[in-house]
Amino acid sequence: MKRAAALAVLMLAATLALAWFDPMRPPSHIAGARVLTQAQFVQSASAAPPPQGWQDITLPDSWRSRRPTASGLAWYRIVFTLDAVPATSQALYLPRLALAGRLWLNGALLSPYAPLAAPDQQAVQGRDVPVYVVLPATTFRAGRNTLTILLRGDAQVRSGLSAPQLGPVAAIASVWQRQQVLQVVLPYLQIILLGTTICLAYAYAQRRRQQLVLVLGLAVGLIAVALDLLPAFLPSPGERHALRIVVFASLLWLLSRGGLSLVNVRSAAVARLLDALWIVTLLVHGILIGLGWMGDRGWILLIPLSAALVVASTALLQQAWRVRSLWQLLLALSVIVWVGTVVQSFVLPWDWLPWDSFRYSSAGSLPCSVMLLLFLGEQFVLDREHAALRQRDAIAVERARILQDMHDGMGAQLITAKRLALRPEVERAELVQVIDDSLQDLRLIIDSLDVAQGDVLPLLGNLRFRLQPGLAAMGIALRWEVQPVPAFEALSPAGALAILRIVQESINNALRHADPSEISLAVMPAGDGVLIRVADNGCGFDQGLQRRDGRGLSGMRLRAQKMGAALSIESAPGQGTQVCLQVPLRSVEMPQPDTDR
Repeated sequence: MKRAAALAVLMLAATLALAWFDPMRPPSHIAGARVLTQAQFVQSASAAPPPQGWQDITLPDSWRSRRPTASGLAWYRIVFTLDAVPATSQALYLPRLALAGRLWLNGALLSPYAPLAAPDQQAVQGRDVPVYVVLPATTFRAGRNTLTILLRGDAQVRSGLSAPQLGPVAAIASVWQRQQVLQVVLPYLQIILLGTTICLAYAYAQRRRQQLVLVLGLAVGLIAVALDLLPAFLPSPGERHALRIVVFASLLWLLSRGGLSLVNVRSAAVARLLDALWIVTLLVHGILIGLGWMGDRGWILLIPLSAALVVASTALLQQAWRVRSLWQLLLALSVIVWVGTVVQSFVLPWDWLPWDSFRYSSAGSLPCSVMLLLFLGEQFVLDREHAALRQRDAIAVERARILQDMHDGMGAQLITAKRLALRPEVERAELVQVIDDSLQDLRLIIDSLDVAQGDVLPLLGNLRFRLQPGLAAMGIALRWEVQPVPAFEALSPAGALAILRIVQESINNALRHADPSEISLAVMPAGDGVLIRVADNGCGFDQGLQRRDGRGLSGMRLRAQKMGAALSIESAPGQGTQVCLQVPLRSVEMPQPDTDR
């Protein structure tokens, strides 16, 4: 465990260090492009740039650092000078614009598609989508040019503006395309992967009758990603983040429990600890919302739940190391990497990192989803192989059991029949009786193979219909007393055969020794099991003297003991005999014969 924990800590530290150095952050200066860092700012909800109130600022501009209580609309004016009109089209690139905005160059609207609410309406949801506009050369002027930006921000959400870069299309397009893939395409790809993983995980859970908590966690993850991508349905950005925090907290909690269930950690104390951590997180979050403190900085409350997921991943890492599973190992490492990227996204709203820092959580979740898909696929393959192996073993065990039963029962009887047939003084009736016993034993073996959903009544019914004509011919009435009984949880063919042999041996003993006129066979529920009773009205016997066949009774007791049942015999001279077999619903498995014999 120490080795797995050390590896987990190392992977988490490496991921956090990578996110801190941020190699995917957009370059602050693209070769051949002009970086526009000097601007003027004024907060105003006017429909046009106001004539006064402007202040000089340097871009990038983070509202949370410079004006933490500001919300609403604001104008940016960026003036730059060109010696001449460019000969070709130019590209304008803004790595980050939050929450939403519109752009004009020299009075021409550049981004009519950019969503921005009217001044009297609420803002729409902002996302990490880079702004890229190709500008025809005719848009520019020789000399003074003015880029105007109307931006909507909110004090509850990280708002502000990056430094625009203006330059040749070929130079800027490659940078924008990379950011577009990382910040726009990958999240949508994540939805597709999560949907596929949920379907596969659900099929796996249904097959294994477990891990449903993992399916639920993945479903919550899909909801969390959808809330980040789909159009807003809550009016306030702070409310949207509050909802997303609740959903993501549930995701981390469910994934932690699902990860522990994957490694068969069934500790009630651990489960209660995880539940308590989740509930406390939601309670603290709810209290802060009640106090009016709502927004994207609340994500930092989820760090303890993230740590719990790292612990669950460490346990999975330990199991992968033990069973030498490559996919489990990669899955555990990918989850730890994802947690590191998630923690980086938690601290971004606190402005502890540069404004243009790339949010790695979406990209970090992709390897985790891919590894989970491959892991579940491996589990399906392993389950199929194990099922085929179990089937081969079961066939071999069942074949050995049938051979053993035939050897011990019918085989011995046939050998006896052969010896009797070779002796001329033996009467034919005795020979016929031995052969008939052998056939009855063969029928019992065949009947025991037809075990339908743990129901013992059809087996006893077949025995009754086979014995009744012969008993009637001897003038003996067979009374059948049956009540509905629950099915056995694991009625094996060996257990069924043991029950049938005990019942048949009880009836045979009555025929041989008791001279009865009536035999009753009763089946009824009794406590947590089933009671099977064979009674006769014959002569009975003194149990203290044990005048009946001791080997027959001892064989019945041995069979009952092997399947965990209780056998009792009550008899007295002149009062008949009663044999009771009480079989627990969970104890009808029999020791299997050695398949190597």
